[in-house]
Amino acid sequence: MPTKTDYILRSLQKIRNKKWEFFIISRIIHALDDDEIEFVTQQYVRKNDGAYALTDLYFPQFDLHLEIDEPPHEKEIQKQKDTLRTRDLVLATGHTIERLKTLKEDGTLKSLPEVRKEVDAFVDKMRIQKTMISDFLPWNFETRYSPEPVIERGFVKIADNVVFRTQIDAMRCFGFKGNGWQKGAWKIPDSDCYLWFPRLFEHGMWQNELSEDGKVIHERAINSDGRASIAKQRRDISEYPNRKAIVFAKAKDALGYSLLRYVGTFQPRMTETHPDVISFDRIKTCEKVRI
Repeated sequence: MPTKTDYILRSLQKIRNKKWEFFIISRIIHALDDDEIEFVTQQYVRKNDGAYALTDLYFPQFDLHLEIDEPPHEKEIQKQKDTLRTRDLVLATGHTIERLKTLKEDGTLKSLPEVRKEVDAFVDKMRIQKTMISDFLPWNFETRYSPEPVIERGFVKIADNVVFRTQIDAMRCFGFKGNGWQKGAWKIPDSDCYLWFPRLFEHGMWQNELSEDGKVIHERAINSDGRASIAKQRRDISEYPNRKAIVFAKAKDALGYSLLRYVGTFQPRMTETHPDVISFDRIKTCEKVRI
């Protein structure tokens, strides 16, 4: 696993070829000079209207995103489209999304001192905002994805953007006591629920997807092995119609590290018109932990 130093250096290195983005983000991080503030570069988000966006800088403790209006090249636009499907997705409901413009109203480029002044004003506003958060939790890189804070809080919630690195970390929130697990699902003992860890993109025998509003998962088989699994699942659904899936979707962050994000609790539809598809409807956005 990376260290905090690795994370910071790699985050900045990743954007080094984007001139204005690199200058602005580097200046923000250096001017803040605050190891307690967490930041994420190039965060994939679902906005309040259901639309997707790739924000240039995200501050999880502030629910704040910054977009820099440096127009990407066409090659970069296509690259973003190709990679978004596998990326970690933050639900931005209730978040603030701000813009920092590098162009004037007439379309000409702002001067470096003008951009620097706006960046510094943004930094000053963040410093003030930090003092106004009474329950501000400093960025602890080592425990950022630990299940302990979630267990202490007592629930997982979509709005809290709960993320883990491993399946076991998610499972410990629901009573798992073992040391290893490599399957795609785990049944919670003495419960009608199970934890499901799907990839919500094409992988192996599946083409899974989460609807734009986050309320439906379509599990679609793309070969004979997938269709055989669908048939078995249909039999299980008929036998256990009340079984529910607490879903932690697999994804990768901007640096390529694997993540598992809680996207809701889902229940399979009892009727489905297409033989190669099972659809799951979201029935809860919050789930109590079980220890």
